Amino acid sequence: MSSVRFGGGLLVPVRSLPSAPRVRSMLLVVALAVLGVLTTLGTVPAWATASSSACPREVVPSTPFTDTLRSSHRVAIDCADWWGIVQGRSATAFAPELEVTRGQTSAMIARMQRSTVGLPAAPELPETAPQITFVDLDGHRFAEDIEVLAAQGVVQGVDAERFAPDLPINRAQMASIIDRFFTNGVGIALPDGTVPFDDVAPGSVHADAIGRLVAAGITTGTTARTYDPGAPVTRGQMASFLTRAASLLVDADLTDLPEPRPGANDPYTSSIRAAWVHLFDGRLKSAASIASTLDELAAADVSHVIAQVVRRHDAYYDSEVLPRTPDPTLAADLDVLQTLIEGAHARGMQLHAWISVAPSWHDVYRDLPAPEGWVWSEHGRSAPEAQRWVTRSSQGTWSTYLDPGVPAVQDHVAAIVAEIVERYDVDGIHLDYVRYEAADRGYNPAALAAYRRDTGASGTPAPTDPTFTQWRRDQTTEVMRRARAEIDASGREVALSAAVISWGAGPSTPDQSGFRGSSPYTRTLQDWDRWARSGLVDILLPMNYFRAHVRAEARWFDQWLAYERALSRDVDVAIVPGIGGYLNRPVNVLDQIELAMHRTDGAAVYSAQQPTVDGTRRVLTQLGRTRWMSAPLR
Repeated sequence: MSSVRFGGGLLVPVRSLPSAPRVRSMLLVVALAVLGVLTTLGTVPAWATASSSACPREVVPSTPFTDTLRSSHRVAIDCADWWGIVQGRSATAFAPELEVTRGQTSAMIARMQRSTVGLPAAPELPETAPQITFVDLDGHRFAEDIEVLAAQGVVQGVDAERFAPDLPINRAQMASIIDRFFTNGVGIALPDGTVPFDDVAPGSVHADAIGRLVAAGITTGTTARTYDPGAPVTRGQMASFLTRAASLLVDADLTDLPEPRPGANDPYTSSIRAAWVHLFDGRLKSAASIASTLDELAAADVSHVIAQVVRRHDAYYDSEVLPRTPDPTLAADLDVLQTLIEGAHARGMQLHAWISVAPSWHDVYRDLPAPEGWVWSEHGRSAPEAQRWVTRSSQGTWSTYLDPGVPAVQDHVAAIVAEIVERYDVDGIHLDYVRYEAADRGYNPAALAAYRRDTGASGTPAPTDPTFTQWRRDQTTEVMRRARAEIDASGREVALSAAVISWGAGPSTPDQSGFRGSSPYTRTLQDWDRWARSGLVDILLPMNYFRAHVRAEARWFDQWLAYERALSRDVDVAIVPGIGGYLNRPVNVLDQIELAMHRTDGAAVYSAQQPTVDGTRRVLTQLGRTRWMSAPLR
């Protein structure tokens, strides 16, 4: 004999249920009334806004359904499949928009009740307990499930003799059935609530149930004021309703989660869903704004937060390498990096510290006091020439970009990385702008001296000199190598990533040879193909910032993605294309993300501040609902 725990913690002994359908059809509601174990849930906690309690994303495997990728019920469908509540129409189709019948609803709820993951089983009742049969269930595939639930008082016939299993169920009927499932089938009462909808008559037989489901967070209206009670329920909607119900059971400690079972090759759990958050607005400037930003990103199902903490070589954290930022909008004494780490980890996300390497100046600093020890003050273009770290063009024009070929620049970047890795529990270091501003840069005198020392060359090389060009590529690589060395020396598992250039037309062929004719290799001297093939980095984020509505740019996006797809298959490094949300309408952002997710190792949205060209944030909600449309198992 085993036991079942009902609300309130009372353990009720039960025997293993016989398999005979007639014996399994029991009046659980009668048993609960006799035992007096019916309890009422109190105030509904935070899970009511989402199905996270029953559906922890990191352990819910991706389904093989190809018709749910854009569905707003994708998360729930994957989860309901994991729980064994729903079944596909075929191996790859779920048909989320099809209407649910009364029989299918009964089958889904019966699967919840008899699930092997710990849902309460009905106590065994005497054989004299009344049986409920319907004349229209003979030979029906869901007859047994319907009879069990009818005996428990969870479902009812359309009249005394007929159940009508193939009729669709509407939203009002769904509310009553789920309400009775909790009261009669589980033994807990949902909290009472008011009905905020104008189209639900107070005298409706379903009004009280609708109010309770709204109060419990299991359902919402089609708008703030309408419920649409007569509308049919679709298969996707039912998955959402039932996984929210499962969350209530989990939080009431009435059931256990299924066994975690996503495989290493699961396209959802193995994909990277990243978002960049920059420092050029107020989102990272106070503890409250950081919390709200992280809440939104967690709801959007972001796995990796790439947060800028070094803007122009000023620190938004406690540092001895960099001066504290003079940013007047930053809350006093706020350690942005530590606050981000704690907040991201508490929400199940990774935090990668984003460092902008080459740029040393921005106009936002024009009227701010220069902090002591600032790179721009001591090594910018106004410093004595021998102390300048910024680069210079072949024509002698000084830049605001640091020169990767200056040894002191490489030392400086390495020191920033070493300090962060030593002092902070970051998941990754993300380097941006590890490149030259243009192919005619690199003429800082200290860089030229290093070039002559390394190669034995004399004089001043032309920008097109192949030896000088390759040497400069080696310098951007050396910046990355030094960062890698500092991470390795720390002994910590910290990922090294880089935002890399993918300008203009993509490689003519999706291989190393094709890459060597592309912009990053020829214009910015950034050989990130080599970084990937040598394993120098862990994650590469090519910035595929192209407007989908411009024909040439749409073609470039496809070309770069084809190369990135081939590269991701050749290397162990994660290739995660960056999507220029700020350039595209919501539908195009989703299109580009879906392509990236299906062909590479993930996608990254630039930026959290402006995920779409029109500034609307709906796309983040859609991403959260669709698990970023990751490719189904094949």
